[in-house]
Amino acid sequence: MDELGLTVEGIINKTQKLVLRNRQLKEKITNLETDQEQLRKQLNEQAARIQQMEEKMANNHLTFLLGKNDSLQARQKVNELLREIEKCYALLNR
Repeated sequence: MDELGLTVEGIINKTQKLVLRNRQLKEKITNLETDQEQLRKQLNEQAARIQQMEEKMANNHLTFLLGKNDSLQARQKVNELLREIEKCYALLNR
């Protein structure tokens, strides 16, 4: 009978450990899902920012071609926008 009691206690302890581990894993999943959602938001924001920068770059390029700006200023602005776009791509690729 004593052996049976020890076996039951062992099963109860193992069950409690499994329940605790299950709770921990569920919490970890919830945290990871939250992190994933935040990263998706950041990704979407960065993609929108890249789109805006590409549009700005196209507008500046058109202005440059039409000769409304000094060519040096236009070139500097285009280079600046390209650097911003490259930074955004680097952030997206992290």
